Amino acid sequence: MDLQKAGMARLLLAAPELRDSPWMMQDLVFLHLCEVFEHACLRRDALRCSPEKDDETLLRFEEECRALQAAAVAYIREQRKFSGIV
Repeated sequence: MDLQKAGMARLLLAAPELRDSPWMMQDLVFLHLCEVFEHACLRRDALRCSPEKDDETLLRFEEECRALQAAAVAYIREQRKFSGIV
């Protein structure tokens, strides 16, 4: 699975009501958000599993993942609103 698809899967698990938006597969901004989100999640997951935990860095990546998720969900909702997609 590539980074875009993995990131999209994570995002849509968090916001299942947005799954019926096939236009997202062609939206370059959304696909880029998915890729960046997946990178952040992978770094966060690695820190979670690390035997030498750095709590400050882990908290920073946790917040980055939440912010990217919120940005992606907000982007989808805005695009759906302005394009007339329900």
